[in-house]
Amino acid sequence: MITSPVIEMISFKLSISLLPCGKVGIDIMRRLITILLLVSSGCFLPGLNGQTRVGLQETQLRVRDIVIEGNEVTRERIILRELVFARGDTIEKMELLPAFQRSRQNIMNLSLFNFVYLDARHYPGNEIDVIITVQERWYIWPVPIVEYADRNLSSFLESRDWSRINYGLWLKWNNFRGRNEMLTGKMRLGYKEQYALEYTIPNMGKRQNHWFTGGFNFDRQHEVNYKTFDNQPLHYKEYPEYANTRGNAYLSYTYRHKLYTYNKFILSYVNEWVRDTVRMLNPNFFGEGRDSMQYLKFSYEYMYDVRDSKVYPLEGFALKVRAEKYGLGLLKNYPYENALLYGTIFFHHRINNRIYFANATKGRYSLNKALPYSQMKALGYNEFMSGYEYYVIDGSDYFITKYLFKTELLKPRTYTIPFLKMKQFNKIHYAVYFNIFADAGFVYNEYPDPKNTMVNEWQFSVGLGLDLVTYYDQVLRMEYSINRYGLHGLFFHLETPFYRW
Repeated sequence: MITSPVIEMISFKLSISLLPCGKVGIDIMRRLITILLLVSSGCFLPGLNGQTRVGLQETQLRVRDIVIEGNEVTRERIILRELVFARGDTIEKMELLPAFQRSRQNIMNLSLFNFVYLDARHYPGNEIDVIITVQERWYIWPVPIVEYADRNLSSFLESRDWSRINYGLWLKWNNFRGRNEMLTGKMRLGYKEQYALEYTIPNMGKRQNHWFTGGFNFDRQHEVNYKTFDNQPLHYKEYPEYANTRGNAYLSYTYRHKLYTYNKFILSYVNEWVRDTVRMLNPNFFGEGRDSMQYLKFSYEYMYDVRDSKVYPLEGFALKVRAEKYGLGLLKNYPYENALLYGTIFFHHRINNRIYFANATKGRYSLNKALPYSQMKALGYNEFMSGYEYYVIDGSDYFITKYLFKTELLKPRTYTIPFLKMKQFNKIHYAVYFNIFADAGFVYNEYPDPKNTMVNEWQFSVGLGLDLVTYYDQVLRMEYSINRYGLHGLFFHLETPFYRW
């Protein structure tokens, strides 16, 4: 206990890990015995302990105040919402560092700050002020769009078809009004023409646990994947007309229960149509020779996420369950009433100071097995297996799991770029990880095309990878993998791992 009246500043290193779980039971018993002894001796009565405030034990600290620095745009309440403690709370001394570590991770997962630091200023009587220092990101991004339209970077590098390039302008305003709101607008031209607008309002209500999102997408393109042949998508292209056009409008409500639990409800309207040539090339594109389809979709999603990072997690656990209902019986020209169930589990564990283990598993089950081609997308689209970047596997149900052992080649560090004056950009962080991985997956199709041999068969691959993790949520991955058919190669990915899962 600090008995000197002089104010002391103590900076805590946030890299200290949580205590081993085996000590939890002993610690609980010790606290129960301590509380019983204190109650029986009258130590909770006013005036019997002159060195601490009423009811405060020697092993405890009281949070007198929380001071936030560096938040020039972000409202204070947005940051306070992510803390695992509040003003006036009592914290065990031995739990202060884990509380700081978890709170820092929560704040970083907002994706509003490049750096977050937590310190404690100690006062007599076992009281502390918590000092939170943040460095805000740049929030307004009028970004020129120059991107490939293939399913992944490796597919584009294989085809080298420069007509499959998108260009345009993407306006993304993060932390709009300083309330963690997001306003996005997109005008994309080139291979895929798209116009989109979305507005998200989080942290509504007294407890800041209500989120609302609304938006629409309108996109069209001259080329469309109309069929899968030999486990690869076939393309039909038409000029000057558009081969495929799609409109989508949606509203969603999210209830955030406490810090790590989310319940999300989404109502969507989709209207899509194709040229007659596509319908003739594949009468099952929309099913039964249709050239258009419109439907309503209702989704419910449950998410529990206690990972240390949403960009590149190393420790923690996440569970995601989503149920979708197509049709809702309101639009007569949609004959494929269906319900889908998705389940995803993420597990990340630190083995020692530099070695980590991770597993990500996802599955989908569809009640209706006789679906049109446009709704049979399984692996190779949003979820793909390493070593199968050039292929797609279509079906109603699928399962995929990934296992990784990774070692930290270059620990996270920061570097200040001397010639950049803007503080939102001149200080970067980066780290490098080497990993060994193994993937396995299965896609079920009740009505398979015999020319697509990867369906209804277990697929697997192994390989080595190198990940560069840097600021503004960027991850560059380079992998060398080999699949069950002996096909191997070097593959590149520029995206957050498992982000689309």
